[in-house]
Amino acid sequence: MTAVSAETAEGFIRQVAHSFGKACDSYLPAARLQQQVALDALALLPADKQGHLLDLGCGPGWIHPRFASYCSQFTAADLSAGMLAKAASQPLATHLATNYVQADAQQLPLPAHSVDKLFSSLMLQWCAKPAAVFAEIDRILAPGGRVVLTTLVDGTLAELKQAFASLDQQQHVNRFLHAAEVIAAAKPVSSIRWQFEQRCYPLFYPDVISLARELKALGANQVAGRQSRGLTGKGYWHNLAGAYDIHRSTLGLPASYQVLIISGYRDAN
Repeated sequence: MTAVSAETAEGFIRQVAHSFGKACDSYLPAARLQQQVALDALALLPADKQGHLLDLGCGPGWIHPRFASYCSQFTAADLSAGMLAKAASQPLATHLATNYVQADAQQLPLPAHSVDKLFSSLMLQWCAKPAAVFAEIDRILAPGGRVVLTTLVDGTLAELKQAFASLDQQQHVNRFLHAAEVIAAAKPVSSIRWQFEQRCYPLFYPDVISLARELKALGANQVAGRQSRGLTGKGYWHNLAGAYDIHRSTLGLPASYQVLIISGYRDAN
């Protein structure tokens, strides 16, 4: 998300928390991208069953059963109380976190050097100040600790943005930071050795309505700076579908997601 005023950012954060809370039940069936990206990211952590892991932006906790291979205990943190409650309802006690923390990633109520591994997938793009998140990671990560984060960057939903832009100049899709801007936000944390890799994850849909419904089911339909809360009816959707259809392939309508994978290691001394 691009930089906005403090007041606007605070209001947007509340909207995001509310939207994801409403989506806690519909999220998982729609989370094709989220599951694929998270599993790719988790594979970058050592599966040694050691240490305290923080799942930052845990969502409904679908990945928590897999943490047994990566840590001895974990804490789940999320901005949304609804998502935390969903994560805490995992049926097996062995899949439950030691703590569930409702918090903004930019200001975490965790002690310094209390986390051995930090995992966060597709959360950072919802934070107005990525540098503040990296500063918090620096504060809470223990010596020898490891970090893996993923975030959406510029170029995400480029096809949808192009279709909207052919109809009007309204802000219908979030502006995501360029990968270079996210990297620049992490660089001041020089105590962690960072690595960055950008990957494109294409998904395909039968029509633009299916894409819009998936974004809503995920709770990912909040747009910073959007002036209007809705479109203008069936005619608008018909025109949007026509504009989007120029991208259609044999697999359907593509939606490109540009993902920056960030991994880091702190020296043990």
